[in-house]
Amino acid sequence: MQPASQVKPMVEAGILSGIAIIFALMSVYLPVVGAFIHLIWPVPIILLGVRHGVRRSVLATIVAGILIAIILHPLHAVSVVVGFGLTAIVLGHGIRNDFPPTKILIRGSAASIVWTVMMLLISMLVIGTNPLALQQDIVAQSMEQSIAFYRQMGMSTADLENKSSMMSTMGELMKIILPSAFALAAVVTAYINLMVARRILKKMGHYVAPFPAFKDWQMPRLSLYGFIVGILAMYWGHTREWTILYQAGVNIQMITTLFLVLQGLALFYFMADKYNFPRWARILMVVMILTNGIMLQAALFAGAFDMAINYRVRRGSGSA
Repeated sequence: MQPASQVKPMVEAGILSGIAIIFALMSVYLPVVGAFIHLIWPVPIILLGVRHGVRRSVLATIVAGILIAIILHPLHAVSVVVGFGLTAIVLGHGIRNDFPPTKILIRGSAASIVWTVMMLLISMLVIGTNPLALQQDIVAQSMEQSIAFYRQMGMSTADLENKSSMMSTMGELMKIILPSAFALAAVVTAYINLMVARRILKKMGHYVAPFPAFKDWQMPRLSLYGFIVGILAMYWGHTREWTILYQAGVNIQMITTLFLVLQGLALFYFMADKYNFPRWARILMVVMILTNGIMLQAALFAGAFDMAINYRVRRGSGSA
């Protein structure tokens, strides 16, 4: 007979593994909600890792994968277990050991990026398909359907040519930035799962340290250097016709631009809090930044300025 101390972890592991399997079934059979449930599949494994350690979360992930393979399909099990298992284990381990939330997010994002690379390799080596190429085909088909729609609506030939040229340019850019889009999606996935797990754990009485207030957010200083490197790589790649260098520069610039804009928004919130801006003014300014190209550029340069001289730290910002 097993000791009572071992029974409770086993029961919880069984329940949470069952929830993970139910999540997998719902992600397949529920048309709209299923996409979100698929995204938060790691949450039960995270909870198990927080409460009972890495070993049980690894075992639960393996068991869930085997049962999903039997009930649904082996490839679906691979996409779920390989895709989200590592992220769930890393996030659960970080929360259990009371790591700072930023550190947990960084490690979870790294695990999610590793998952993305692993899924790409599995797709190419086992299934024989290239997800990047599939995404490019989807973009091309969407463009063709859009042009056909505009043609049916009676758009003139000249306008169709302009629209086609603009969409072609956008399509080429989307093909180039797919790697950075996958990386950013990995960060978002880790963040969403961390926030959902934190909310559930809070209701269960487990304290998880929150992120600093947005006005105190500090993006990695490396972002500023990366932004400059991205611009130089784009310039040299374009002038010397080094396609790989140019594409690498575009992806670096895309990621670092996001970080600098977030830094700029954090600076705005710091100033808004310092000078007691009303709530409506803050919302209006954020909307303008996100919808106006000039304002977006201003936020980017503000973020670079803040990152370069540590303006908020010098003016007494709280957390770094």
